[in-house]
Amino acid sequence: MNKLTPGFAEILGLLCAEGSHIVSYSSYWGKDKGKDRFFKNDKSERIEFYNKDVNLLKHYQKLLFDEFSYTPKITKHGKVNICKIQIIRGIINHTFLGTLKWQVPKLVKKGSINVKISFLRGYFDGDGTVSGSYRMFSCNNRGLLQVSSLLDDLCIKHTLQGPILKENRKPAFILNISNKEKERFLKTVKPVSKRPGLYARVKKQV
Repeated sequence: MNKLTPGFAEILGLLCAEGSHIVSYSSYWGKDKGKDRFFKNDKSERIEFYNKDVNLLKHYQKLLFDEFSYTPKITKHGKVNICKIQIIRGIINHTFLGTLKWQVPKLVKKGSINVKISFLRGYFDGDGTVSGSYRMFSCNNRGLLQVSSLLDDLCIKHTLQGPILKENRKPAFILNISNKEKERFLKTVKPVSKRPGLYARVKKQV
């Protein structure tokens, strides 16, 4: 694959923020061609996406369907699990997943403006906030520096803070969008769940 679609880039952005690649092994008795068989250290794996926002989970589902014709269910715990090995391999070929492992994929860095915007949308929806200032958080300094580089490509001014040290927690880093750039950032990235109007409506309902 020499280039990414914007939809795939957005999936990768969401997974870099809120995704994990889980590999497990188990031993059990089961059926194999109608006969009992003991399966030893049987490998299973999945890519898990977790978020409390149901609308974002549904949006993620739609992205997966549009990109792979695949629609995994939303669990009652707010998770969407990808279990198809072919799709898992396609994702992992672009970046490892995990708090300290993810990186902005090379094909995003080299991609079109739309691809970069789509990745930023996914990442911001996962690890961003519009409560007060517009920020993105991570314990992965290298990954956040790469996100910063994408913002540079869009000429969106921002600053980086960190490491922020708290007891019993990993060092954290924060990317702050300039106050003068907040409106242009929202108009450019068009996040699905992280929008000021959504916070206002939720506050009124409460």
